[in-house]
Amino acid sequence: MNKPRIILLLLISLLVGSCSTGKKSFERGNYYSAVIQSIERLRSNPDSKKAKQTLKAAYPYAVETLTTEIDNLINSNDQFKYAEIVSRYEKINSMADEIRRSPAARSLKLDIREYTSQLTGAREKAAEEAYQAAEELMKKGDRLSAREAYYLYESANQHVANYRDVDTKMDQARILATLVVIVEKIPVPGIYKVNSDFFQNEVVAYLSDKLGNNFVLFLDPKEAKQLGHADHILIMQFDDFVVGSTHDKDVVNNLVSKDSVKVGTATIAGQKVDVFDKVKANYTVHTREVISSGILDVKIVDAVSNKVLNNKKIPGEYVWGTKWSSYNGDKRVLDAEQLKLSRKNPGMPPPPQELFLEFTKPIYDQTRSYLYNFYKQY
Repeated sequence: MNKPRIILLLLISLLVGSCSTGKKSFERGNYYSAVIQSIERLRSNPDSKKAKQTLKAAYPYAVETLTTEIDNLINSNDQFKYAEIVSRYEKINSMADEIRRSPAARSLKLDIREYTSQLTGAREKAAEEAYQAAEELMKKGDRLSAREAYYLYESANQHVANYRDVDTKMDQARILATLVVIVEKIPVPGIYKVNSDFFQNEVVAYLSDKLGNNFVLFLDPKEAKQLGHADHILIMQFDDFVVGSTHDKDVVNNLVSKDSVKVGTATIAGQKVDVFDKVKANYTVHTREVISSGILDVKIVDAVSNKVLNNKKIPGEYVWGTKWSSYNGDKRVLDAEQLKLSRKNPGMPPPPQELFLEFTKPIYDQTRSYLYNFYKQY
């Protein structure tokens, strides 16, 4: 069998598999999935006998299985049993809704079961059990418990919108659950203050955006003082800081033409004749590099114990360069590129602020990655 034919058969097999009648799910005892799959098949093929047979057989079993699970949960001591009961009622009701929206499924005249009032009651109880569990966690007063409480309040609100005072409770839980990080100003000479502020602001903006759903808040010292407490202090400062260190280099080449060229004329036996010789020149290539570099020491300190929790030194460098040339001798020995370079003047390096910004770019990328990986655990 040739390769294209094999691929075609595989594609047909996958296509058939994706249009499941639900029979396999039924045979495995997964009656809810069997119901949903058979209805989906009937939407694409209303005359599918297998899908109709599967739906007629699976639907009563699915309802019976789910209602039995609900009864067992009601009689259990599970802390969040009503959240589980809600999910079962939602499955029963979703099957009824799917059947009603499928003409082929409706034609089977199934005894559709739906539990609207029971679902509403279960949601109320699920909201209350989540709310009470959150209240108990908040009594512990620690940050991790508050974070769990926040999600439980959120769950209560999802079961019943605006449940009790849950919005206020979520705000309280988030405040207690949030890790407050003081970001100290980066100490640099005054001339670089604008760019260091930009660097710091960009790092904080990135972290605040990426960790927006986490419980981490980055504040400057004044903001943290108004809040009244802090958990970490983020200290960033440059080691081995240098901007605009200039390094010049000259490379001298003694050039000699490959072929003789006309260098003048001479009179021989009363006649003027051209004089040919190889020409020479001293050709010098000048390069200038302006190097700016530094190492950012990033330190995360516990605000209470003053213990260093994590520390990393992050290097960065930016090299600006310019090249030009000069010669002494006959320019005819120079090729086109050498002649072009000899007409250039040395370029002027960027101002110090720009050099500072350039060498901090790679440091910025590494710093934000390092801090994100550290704080995403919170």
